[in-house]
Amino acid sequence: MKYTAPLLAFALAGALASCSDDTATLGTGVLPGFDKIATSQATYSVTSRSVKMDSVLANTSTCYLGSIVDPESHATTSCNFLAQYHMRENYSFPAKNRMVSVDSCNIRLYFRTYYGDSLTTMKLYVQELDTNKIMREGTHYYTTIDPGQYVSTTSPYQKTITYSIRDLTGRDLRTSADSFKGSVVVRLPKEYAQYIVDKYYENPAYFKNSYSFIHHVCPGFYFKTSDGVGSMLKVETSYLNLYFRYLQKTAAGKDSICSGQESMAATEEVIQNTYVDNQLPPSMLNAANEYSYVKSPVGIYTEVELPVDDIVAGNHYTDSINQAKITFRCLDNPTSGNYALTKSSTLILLPISEMYSFFETKTLPDNLTSYTADYNSDYNSYVFNNIGQLISSMKRARDKGAGVIIGESEASRKAKYAAWESANPRWNKVALLPVSSEYTSVKNNLTGKNTRQLLRVRNELGLSSVKLQGGPTGNNLSISVVYTKFEK
Repeated sequence: MKYTAPLLAFALAGALASCSDDTATLGTGVLPGFDKIATSQATYSVTSRSVKMDSVLANTSTCYLGSIVDPESHATTSCNFLAQYHMRENYSFPAKNRMVSVDSCNIRLYFRTYYGDSLTTMKLYVQELDTNKIMREGTHYYTTIDPGQYVSTTSPYQKTITYSIRDLTGRDLRTSADSFKGSVVVRLPKEYAQYIVDKYYENPAYFKNSYSFIHHVCPGFYFKTSDGVGSMLKVETSYLNLYFRYLQKTAAGKDSICSGQESMAATEEVIQNTYVDNQLPPSMLNAANEYSYVKSPVGIYTEVELPVDDIVAGNHYTDSINQAKITFRCLDNPTSGNYALTKSSTLILLPISEMYSFFETKTLPDNLTSYTADYNSDYNSYVFNNIGQLISSMKRARDKGAGVIIGESEASRKAKYAAWESANPRWNKVALLPVSSEYTSVKNNLTGKNTRQLLRVRNELGLSSVKLQGGPTGNNLSISVVYTKFEK
């Protein structure tokens, strides 16, 4: 019966996690002949610091446009974006001899939410991209993308407009009848609409799908905030709209002039990329700060050094880590009012070495080496209840890399660790990043109830900022570890 003891250990793990710092033993008083299970708990200091993030993955269907100043940190964030437009498969205009006129063309940028002063006047510059310099499908584009590599230097199709989110003149902003709050309208020259229709009659194959349309007709547009500070739009989608009139036969066989419209949307099927420029005050990155920042978009992430060496030192080297809990407490933002940036809704904790590949491969948190925590407003904190698997994984990676063998003395291990750690200085460092999560609803066949299922985790490109207790001393941040081991 001795083989069942490990199962008993796991079953009792939750109850043992609440024991005091003293070692607790179980087993002999329950089932004679079983190994005893001993638990112990220890708390270790953790250090952290703010690190400027150079870029994050920018491929998304939601873009940001505008420029704002964070009233707390005085950091300036500016966002522009590039967008391609999706063409329905095998689209066709009316026959050329049935086309009466091509009337107009515009681009609408639809938004539901915004940040800042709705009366702030912003200036928007719009420029067509280049069919010879296409953003390629399957390429990972980051927020440091250089728009100059894709903008056409010869296209005459460009426009500058001014707008405010609550435009009192109603000239460039129209409230929408659907769920969107409004839309910024960019009216392009009528000649551009005529150009698109002429390209269809020149070769209808250019309109058979998005790939052909983008490569031969419209490669997309660049949207840049050229002036103004004080507002930021979350552009949910944008449409390139063409308006025309054509002849259509009535039931009586007579020609009737009808109005037509073709709308091409910037969707997931094609590419949108947000360019982000952050101007951060040096004080936010001061290594002596007794706190760290997590700021989006791109901005700053918190680097955390986990005390793995201390956690697995001495007699704990052969112990099992049953739980490792770390809580990041938030410091209150002294800035209040409508323009204070909100805290990140969700943070992800993952190894520094995976902070880019994780998103490129569309990986989901596995609670083995990557974890998410939602902001808890009751306790003003983010709680990672158990990153024990990550600690154990780091221990195994160091042992393997350093060439440690079973039964080796601690002194011998430390000598090998020193050489390996000097070559791998980030081996025990993790990043705290802001993320947005996408869910779907899945019906449980047994209960008949719907449950949320995580579909994707992306880098957060929205505006957020949170200050976390921490710093270089380890006085403000700690990790609590519960160990278990068998005793004969």
